[in-house]
Amino acid sequence: MESETTFILLGNSGAGKSASGNTILGRTAFESKQSFSSVTTEISEQAGAVLGKQISVIDTPGILGPDGEEEDSCAEEDFFMGEDSRVEVKIKNHCDELLREGRSCVFLIVVKIARFTREQKDAVEAALRVIGKEQVKNSYLLFTGEDKLDNKTLEEFMNENPKGSLRKLVSMFGERYHVFNNKSGGQKQVKELLKKSGLLRSVSAQSARLEERRIVLLGLPGVGKSSSGNTILGLQSQSDCFKSGCDFTSVTKETDSKSAEVEGRRVTVVDTPGITGEGWAPKKLFEEIMKSIKASDPGPHAFIFVVKLDRISKADEKLFELLPKLFDRDAPKYSMVLFTHVDKLEGGNILAKIRDSSAVLTLLRKCRNRYCEFNNRQPRNKQQVRHLLDKINQMVTANGGGHYTSDLFNNVHTLPVSLSIKWHDVRDSFEKILNDIVKWLNSSSSTNANSNQSMALTSYNPLKP
Repeated sequence: MESETTFILLGNSGAGKSASGNTILGRTAFESKQSFSSVTTEISEQAGAVLGKQISVIDTPGILGPDGEEEDSCAEEDFFMGEDSRVEVKIKNHCDELLREGRSCVFLIVVKIARFTREQKDAVEAALRVIGKEQVKNSYLLFTGEDKLDNKTLEEFMNENPKGSLRKLVSMFGERYHVFNNKSGGQKQVKELLKKSGLLRSVSAQSARLEERRIVLLGLPGVGKSSSGNTILGLQSQSDCFKSGCDFTSVTKETDSKSAEVEGRRVTVVDTPGITGEGWAPKKLFEEIMKSIKASDPGPHAFIFVVKLDRISKADEKLFELLPKLFDRDAPKYSMVLFTHVDKLEGGNILAKIRDSSAVLTLLRKCRNRYCEFNNRQPRNKQQVRHLLDKINQMVTANGGGHYTSDLFNNVHTLPVSLSIKWHDVRDSFEKILNDIVKWLNSSSSTNANSNQSMALTSYNPLKP
């Protein structure tokens, strides 16, 4: 059976990685004993059912190598830099391969509580280099040796030295940490870890299990709306999923909706045609988009603007202007951006890409800086879906706990008449925005073509062999 989540244990020799893996799985899956040298010499994976969830655990050798020593480096900004040991490279390559396969991974950086030594700090630095900046959000500090705290909580222990290294380390991880007693902690501590990582829901979340989430996807042609809908709902069968393609033309010709059980709640996704002035009569496109009203009745919890990360233009920004015109001025409060094709991002730094694009910055400001990113080539990566749903839940909470609604949604039975009146009101502005979108898309296409041609001409150097 395929595992829902893979926990990857990282840390130095003797930190308690193997023992923690055994605690998670509830059995002796990995060899664990007190030793001055690394007991684990190879990367090892074990799986099992834990609290009704299928989980894999990967144990790794001491990340600093057999000697446990590494060049001195303690500055916070150096946490993502430094010389890689052979063991570190081996572990990193393995983790990168798991992520390429689309595995949903949670990284547990294991640290002994009793004394945060220079060696442990070096091990944390190495672990951060392994996972990279983009995966820090999927990582937790796992402190072992709770039995050595003399009945104190870890919080009390850290507060004894509020400016100490341990407190700074926890802050660097955004307060994402957990504590294990691998001697006599029991299953309760495992249950809490699964809750923190999103695998199990708390009682309050389970009580909201039947609260549906309705999502409307909007965007230009070919940005990945349909693929994103399939990723959100976990649809893979050709007969069940939204039809998607890989070119710049719109595969979706009419508004469609599908529902599935996702992360303990029913989720409905409404897929809409790519919004462009080409190939559509404006009124027909307007009618198709507005079908999302009926498909998301009694109202969506989120309007998601899907933007292709490697093909951002002013057209994406212009598209957002349609939202308050088609619905009303409250609609942007329920909107966010979903960046797709993150796998094509060189260096994997989405923040740098955002900072370099004035169009994206403007769009994000209009969406109150709410965004998420998807790699639709990894549809089995449930972590990215959890992040999206968490962002939507935060937005719902910020909006008072309800979904978007307006006079259009309140009168679905009289929708044809309402839409006829609406079209009369928005026709001129709708057509103008569509024309502007076409202009920006054509301008962007010609710029890219010239850039590619220029690159082709300048890349040839006759002096090079």
